[in-house]
Amino acid sequence: MMDSDVLALILLLLALSVALNLKLSLHLSKVVHSLSAAARAASMLPVGEPVPAFTGKPLAGGAPLTVGGDGQPAVLLFLSSACPKCRQKLPGIERLAPLARDAGVAIWLVSLEPAWRLRRFLQASSLAGSTLRVAATDYEMLNPVMSSPSYLFISQAGTLDARGMIGDDDWRSFSEQMDEVRIASEASA
Repeated sequence: MMDSDVLALILLLLALSVALNLKLSLHLSKVVHSLSAAARAASMLPVGEPVPAFTGKPLAGGAPLTVGGDGQPAVLLFLSSACPKCRQKLPGIERLAPLARDAGVAIWLVSLEPAWRLRRFLQASSLAGSTLRVAATDYEMLNPVMSSPSYLFISQAGTLDARGMIGDDDWRSFSEQMDEVRIASEASA
C-alpha cells in the first residue's frame, strides 16, 4: 500500500514539474520575443540621418537598380500581400504614384516577397513598375520592425524625413501636396 502512495506522489510531483516547466518555457519565449522586438525597434533608422543606398531587382524586369545617393527624394512603401489593409491602400498609392513622379519624387514599393506573389498582389494595379525586390538584409535595415502598410520619406539630401503608417498625418500631408501639384499643373496647362 505504501509503495503505491509513494508512486502516486512521485507521479503527481512529476506532472507538476512538467506543467511548471511548460509555463516557464512559454514565459521565457515571450520575454525573448519582446526583447528581439525592442532590439529591432532600436535599430530603426533615426529621422534626420542618412539612409544608406540599397539595390533591388525591379518586379517588371531589367537590371538591378540602386536607390539612394542620387539626389532624388523618394518614398519607400512597405506593403505585404498578406495584409488586408495593404490591399485597401493600393488604389490611393496608384493615384499618387504619377503625381509624385511628376513632382520629381520617386515612389518605390519595397518588398522581399517572391515575385509571383507580388505580381498576384499587384495584378489589378499599375504599381509593378514601381516595385523593387530587395535582399533581406536591406529590407531589415529599412524596415526592421516589418511594419505594413508603412512608408519612409527620404529627402533630396538622402536623409530620413519621416516614417509612419500609410494614412497617418504625414502621409495625408504628402497626399495633399501631391494633389496641389496636380492642381497647379492643370491650372498652368
